[in-house]
Amino acid sequence: NKVLKKHGRSGKESVAALQALADLFMPIKLVPKQFDVLVERVRGALDRLRQQERAIMQLCVRDARMPRADFLRLFPSNETDQTWSGDLAKRSTKWAAALGEKDAAIVA
Repeated sequence: NKVLKKHGRSGKESVAALQALADLFMPIKLVPKQFDVLVERVRGALDRLRQQERAIMQLCVRDARMPRADFLRLFPSNETDQTWSGDLAKRSTKWAAALGEKDAAIVA
C-alpha cells in the first residue's frame, strides 16, 4: 500500500510489489463455495456503497437543487471527505444555502 501511494500503480516498484503479493496468494486454492461467499460479501459491500452514493446524490440534486452535472463533477474523489458538502455550502451558488441545510443528512 505504501509503495502504491509513493510510486503509483504503474511504477516499477509497485508492479514488483503487486507481483510479489500475487505470488503469495497463488498457492491458496478455494473451492467454489468458499469463493462464492467471499464474492458475495464484496458485492454486498459494493451494493451498500452505491446505495449511500445514490442517497447523497438525491439529497444534493433533488432536495438541494444542485445541478446533476455539478454533482457528477464535484463528488468523485470526495466520497470520503466529510467536509465536502459543508465546503460547497459556503460557496456563492444558488443551491449552496439549501445544501447547507442538508449537510447533516449528507454526512450522516
